Amino acid sequence: MPKKRTAAVARDRNGAGIEPWSRGRKGATAQTLYNPASAESMATLEATLNRTQEVMVKVTGGGKDTGTAQAHIAYIDRQGVLDIHTDEGELLNGKDAAKAIVDDWGLDEIIKGKQRYAPSAGELDKNGKPKRDSRPKLVHNIVLSMPSGTPPEAVLKAAQHFARENFALSHRYAMVLHDPATDPKHEKTQSGKNPHVHLVVKAVSETGERLYIRKDTLRNWREQFAQALRLQGVQANATPAAIRGQPKSDNKSQIHQHQERLEHWRHQDPNERETHKPPIPSEWLQIKVENVLRELFNGEKPDQTGKAKLEKTRESVLKDWLETEKALREQGQNPLADRVQAFINTLPPVKTAHDVLKEQMLADKDRLRAATAAIQPPIVDKPVSRGDDHAYDR
Repeated sequence: MPKKRTAAVARDRNGAGIEPWSRGRKGATAQTLYNPASAESMATLEATLNRTQEVMVKVTGGGKDTGTAQAHIAYIDRQGVLDIHTDEGELLNGKDAAKAIVDDWGLDEIIKGKQRYAPSAGELDKNGKPKRDSRPKLVHNIVLSMPSGTPPEAVLKAAQHFARENFALSHRYAMVLHDPATDPKHEKTQSGKNPHVHLVVKAVSETGERLYIRKDTLRNWREQFAQALRLQGVQANATPAAIRGQPKSDNKSQIHQHQERLEHWRHQDPNERETHKPPIPSEWLQIKVENVLRELFNGEKPDQTGKAKLEKTRESVLKDWLETEKALREQGQNPLADRVQAFINTLPPVKTAHDVLKEQMLADKDRLRAATAAIQPPIVDKPVSRGDDHAYDR
């Protein structure tokens, strides 16, 4: 049986970044987020206060059979149009490149040792629920991204550095750069304007160890990718969203891209729009929009149990920021402590995904009218008046 292996990086207690004993998580007592005794930690604090652009590292899934793995590689190389950079320093392209990688990695051999099969359509478990696919992943699909304006070549080189440090001589990997200037599909979504690298990593190493990706793994990977970008001369930071007061979106990657395609279609020139079919509506997004409409028209408050958790996290983060400010003043670094206080004062209010969607709909009258036309609203007991808080035509 393959040995468990969690990709993690040993960190010096006085090293760069947010200290490992805090990480912005709530605890019994407030703790400093940054170590005043560490020059590298203070440099990271400066980057956070300056709101330096943040890196993005996320796992978008992973194939559990060779067909799915091959299809993903064919998708990211745009059916052979874009170059695939391999772990052996080769450049592959063409329609057969995806199959060549799957064959070279021997993914079929992993399947033979498991003898597990995907559940058939409609198959239920013993509890009458849809049976989950329990097959282990053959590959991990990872995205390394930076905001628009970052040099794509620097993103690629940083991604190559990141992959070598984590997977060289252990897990096979390949990557494709999506450069807005050369990606034939980038115009379909807003996220396509951001230079990013799709990294595919074989889930089982050449010695039989399986790669498990935990939350701490992703935190370490973000810090490593940010450091790799800085080596390329790109200012980059890897601060957890809670520390910056930013909400985590509950949009899944595919759903988020669907929203962007829908927005792109809506804002097309009318003549151009007639030549393209609109994207198929997302049931998930439709439910979210319906919840907003119920609140706007009927005053029905949605389930906001998650907001209490967000507010508790914010309370803990504020305590840690104040403890950081205190530690800086004790070290005589009053100017930096003043900047921390100013940063605290500019943290945005706590918002759920529902809150964000409602604000977007209220701010976009055309979008709100389109939503009410496309989705049958519930029976309205009392229309929202202009003087009410939720009037959308303000």
